[in-house]
Amino acid sequence: MAVTAQSGVFGFAPQHEKGHVCTSYYKHRASDMDLGVISDDRLGPPEVGGTPIPTIPYRAGVMVAGGALINPRLENTLGWLLYGSMGSVTTSTNRDCTGTEGGTVTGMYRHEFRYSTTDAGYVPYMSMRKVIPGTDTATTFGETYQDCKIVNLTLALPNDGLIASRVDVIGRSVAFTNTVTGWTWSNTQYEDYQSIPIGVVSAGYLKIPTHSASDLPIVAATVTLTNAPLDIRQERVYGDPYLQDITVVGRSITADFVCKWEDPYLYQKIITGSTTGTEWTPAPWIGSFDVMSYAAQNATGTTAPWQCRVYVPAMMFQVAGGIRLAGNQSVAMRITGTGVASTNTVYGTVFLGNTITSYTWPSS
Repeated sequence: MAVTAQSGVFGFAPQHEKGHVCTSYYKHRASDMDLGVISDDRLGPPEVGGTPIPTIPYRAGVMVAGGALINPRLENTLGWLLYGSMGSVTTSTNRDCTGTEGGTVTGMYRHEFRYSTTDAGYVPYMSMRKVIPGTDTATTFGETYQDCKIVNLTLALPNDGLIASRVDVIGRSVAFTNTVTGWTWSNTQYEDYQSIPIGVVSAGYLKIPTHSASDLPIVAATVTLTNAPLDIRQERVYGDPYLQDITVVGRSITADFVCKWEDPYLYQKIITGSTTGTEWTPAPWIGSFDVMSYAAQNATGTTAPWQCRVYVPAMMFQVAGGIRLAGNQSVAMRITGTGVASTNTVYGTVFLGNTITSYTWPSS
């Protein structure tokens, strides 16, 4: 008989430090999960001395890689993934995610996830779990991945659907078990659908505030938090099958969106530096970036919906290709942006508005 994936589980936990064994995990629904153990099985070189078939099978090490595609619930658990991706958080009470300080909303907490001010390269360790269903309890299989770091977290923002997120990690080691019945979860129940942000909620927007205070007519957009790791071949050391560490060597917040063509002003500003420019300028155009997403329902006990916002004060924008004209098609412009260092002390912020009082990374 076929075994369906519906009873599988995707879980994650904040990990105190490298090598620490986590005991408190959160689970989140996923529509696709390929997180798993990667055994680097190889064949040696062809040899003279007998037959033309392979003669040296061996293993060159093991690691964890992959991730999960989720429709993020803003109610609670997404905050741990944002924390694991960014590295630090500050929380304000009775505030929403709007503006510089937030509007007053009784019972809502405004969480601001940012890079650490003391170490901009700091990405905390996390542990991950996966339950692989079997034909019965005895054949259900569990994998626990330790010493993981989030290397990519992408938010996909469609114009007429559920916001989706892809989380990708790299980890050092894995442990297997046939007795997942003993696994416990900090959230005993999955978060419900009410806190999933949706593209059609009218208060949502994508803006380039330094260009215009008005919303851009966006067809689709993605925002990606990237923590680029060191080449894994440089993480291995002699006499050890596991990666010594996961070293982050580059970080960025990027955006990619398709904008309906209404006028040439943004296009001119990116290419020429001015809405009235007539010539290409050698200086790239830098502007701010602001995108807000809302759930369709209010956070429990408040007068505002669950919400998530990404703000980058300085982003380099460019037009991806020219303006394509095709028969029976609307005119659109694809724009990409990359956050850059600026005089602003904060590189970028991911805001989460919910009713969780705080996110505190474990210290032991």
